[in-house]
Amino acid sequence: MSSIPVDVITDILLRLPAKSLLRFKSVCKLWYHIIEGSDFIKLHFQQSNNLHLVYKSPVLYMSDFDSFDNTIELDYPSKNMGSDVYVAGSCRGLLCFFKYSYPFTVFLYNPTTKKHKTLPLLPLKTIFRRKRSRYLGFGYDHVSEDYKCARMFQLKSDDEMGTFKSQVMVYSLRANSWRQGVQEVPHHFDRHFGYCVHFNGILHWSVRDEANDNRVPLPIVSFDLYNESFSTIPMPSFRTEMYLHAHIGALDDSLCLMINYLEECDVWIMKEYSRPASWTKLFRFQKQQMYQEFRPLSFSTSKKQLFVLLNLYDVASLDLETLEITKVQLSRFHKVLYAYVCPENLLMFKDAEDVLVGTKRRNKNSKRGRLMRRTDRLLQHHDSFL
Repeated sequence: MSSIPVDVITDILLRLPAKSLLRFKSVCKLWYHIIEGSDFIKLHFQQSNNLHLVYKSPVLYMSDFDSFDNTIELDYPSKNMGSDVYVAGSCRGLLCFFKYSYPFTVFLYNPTTKKHKTLPLLPLKTIFRRKRSRYLGFGYDHVSEDYKCARMFQLKSDDEMGTFKSQVMVYSLRANSWRQGVQEVPHHFDRHFGYCVHFNGILHWSVRDEANDNRVPLPIVSFDLYNESFSTIPMPSFRTEMYLHAHIGALDDSLCLMINYLEECDVWIMKEYSRPASWTKLFRFQKQQMYQEFRPLSFSTSKKQLFVLLNLYDVASLDLETLEITKVQLSRFHKVLYAYVCPENLLMFKDAEDVLVGTKRRNKNSKRGRLMRRTDRLLQHHDSFL
C-alpha cells in the first residue's frame, strides 16, 4: 500500500462518504492526518452529495435524505433539557443550539462527526440579562471563511412611541469570542418570526408589525456576516386578502418565500439576490385544510418534489407536477417540531487554530496542491500501514 501515490489515496478518500472516512482515520497515521486536514475537509464538503435530514421529535434524530431511511437518535449536549433548548439554525451541515433561559448558553453541533463546541458566555449589558426578545442567527462568512453567530437582544420601552433598546453580539469561531456588533438592530422583531434563514453569507428574518391589523409583513431584515450591517429586502407585490403569514427559506441558489393564505399558498423565489424586481412567483397550490401554514425546506434530489414544513410540526412533500401534498412518514414518529437538511461535514471542533474548514493562506497555490505536499511530507515519516 505504501507504493500508492499520495494523490491517488487522497482522490479515493475524497470520494467516500463521511461515515467511512471517520472509520478509516484509524487505518494509519497518514490517513488520519489526510482526513483531519482542513483542506481535505473543505474539498470533501464541496464535492459531497450526501445529505441528511435532522429533525426533533422531541429529541434530535437523523435520517438519510430523501429516502428518510436509516434513522438514528443523536447524542448531543443538553439533550434532556427539553423545550428550554432550541435549534437556532443550520449551515453547511452544522447546527446551532441555544438555551433560552439565562445564562443563554449557545453551542454548535456537527451531526456527522457527533462533536460539539460550547461557545463562551455572552458579555451582556445588565438590562438585557432579563427575559426579553432574543434572536440568534448562525451562518458562514464566505469572505473570511469563518462560522459566525449573531445574537440580538431587544427591550421595548414603556412609552407609547414603540421605541426599544437593542444590543447585537457577534461570535467568530475563528477567534472563539463574542464582541459587540458595529450596528444596532434597526427593527423590532415579532416573536412569531424569530427563526433565521442563512443564505450566501447573510442572515434573514421575516418580521411583521405587531400593531398592523392586516398582519402584512415588513421587508425581510438581513444581516451581512462579513461587514456586520443590517439591510432590508422588499417583499414581492402580492394580494393581502385572506393573508396569513409569509415564511422565508433558501431553495438551491435562491431566496424563497411561501405566502400563506387562508386556503392556498404561493411560492416565490428571488432569481437575483438583492434585486426586488427579480421576485418571481413559481406557482400556487391549494391547501388541504384551512389555516394550514407551509414553510420551505428543500427540493428533493430528483427536483420533482418540494419538501416543506407543514404547520411547523410535520414534514410534507409537494409534488411539483400535480401539486398534491403528502405527509412524509418518518420512521416511528408522528410529529416533527422542526427539520433541517444537513450535508456531510467532517469538521471537528478542536482548538481555535484548527477549527475552521479551509483556513485562508497567502500563497496562490491550489488547495489540492497544498494537501498533496502536506501528505507527501507525512508519508516520509509514516511509511508503515496497517
